[in-house]
Amino acid sequence: MNTNEKIFISAGDISGDIHAANLIKSIKNNRDCKVYAIGGNQLKTVADDFIKDIVNINGFGFFPIKQVFFLKEIFKTVKKYLTDNKINKVILVDYYGFNIHVAKLAHELKIPVYYFVTPQVWASRKYRIKNIAKYVSIAFPILPFEKEMYEKGNVKVYFEGNPLVDLVPNINDAAEEQTKEIVTIGLFAGSRKNTIKRHLPIILDTVKILKEKINAKFVLFSVDNFEQNIPDDITVKNGNDFVERGKIDIALCPSGTVSLENALMGIPMVVMYKLSWANYLLARLIVQVKYITLANILLNKELIPECIQHKATAKNLANNILNILKKEKYVSIKKELLNFRQQLGPEGVYDRVAKRIVEDDDGL
Repeated sequence: MNTNEKIFISAGDISGDIHAANLIKSIKNNRDCKVYAIGGNQLKTVADDFIKDIVNINGFGFFPIKQVFFLKEIFKTVKKYLTDNKINKVILVDYYGFNIHVAKLAHELKIPVYYFVTPQVWASRKYRIKNIAKYVSIAFPILPFEKEMYEKGNVKVYFEGNPLVDLVPNINDAAEEQTKEIVTIGLFAGSRKNTIKRHLPIILDTVKILKEKINAKFVLFSVDNFEQNIPDDITVKNGNDFVERGKIDIALCPSGTVSLENALMGIPMVVMYKLSWANYLLARLIVQVKYITLANILLNKELIPECIQHKATAKNLANNILNILKKEKYVSIKKELLNFRQQLGPEGVYDRVAKRIVEDDDGL
């Protein structure tokens, strides 16, 4: 990679924005280059030319119509940037619905494409592998079993580990019995406004039940300000404060990134998720996995209780939390989670992916 090289990177959600920014930091630590980006707040801090914020447009569900026109305009801007600035390499991070169009465009312009945090085709829509094989030079999935799936689809692929092992500290280093007089319960409503709107009332009702059953204190972790009033006896902390999160004994959280972060920290948890009924029915049609929590998927069993849709009631959630807090159950789950971290690879993921990208001269 020469010092005049120009990189374009695209990320469309909060977690992808974080991974994209950290990848760019690793690239810049080793090479001089100019970076053009569309993404969110994190990419904005590391890009030389930040084009547009597409993370904070509040994308919910399965690609709402209201966003289509916005993203079409963004795509026109991307096309102009790729051609006018003679971009040498394109990096895509997650966000398949938009990024695959960028991949196709870059391929047509004979610009090599690198896909970091590839689509979870094992869960649904395996046909996406065909497009990735067509347009992507190298793919970097972040779950170990994904590598074989992409290889079977004739995609050049490397599994360098899951980047969360670089971000999430291994704070809980012992599976001690849960014998505290006061249990600290971490609460996570989600990162998107619509998700929070559906989850938060159920979480607050769960807290009311638990207060009658056990001596506990509650910490609500947030990535944004809540529109609903939070009771004074619930402490509110920033969602990415891993030091504070390491102090909790058990978590109530949605599936997705936060559940994987908690698993990596060895925090037992109960997972909840509630969609609009339209999106839930659509998900039932296309999702092909038994579990929705990544720890359960990788362990191939329901270690973490999952309360989805009609099962996501305050009573069910409270009962599952109380069950986990039983001494033998708690220690057993915690031990498995502490061993689970090893499946996602060693630290240094961003550096390894960055090295692959900057040293790749094969291009198309």
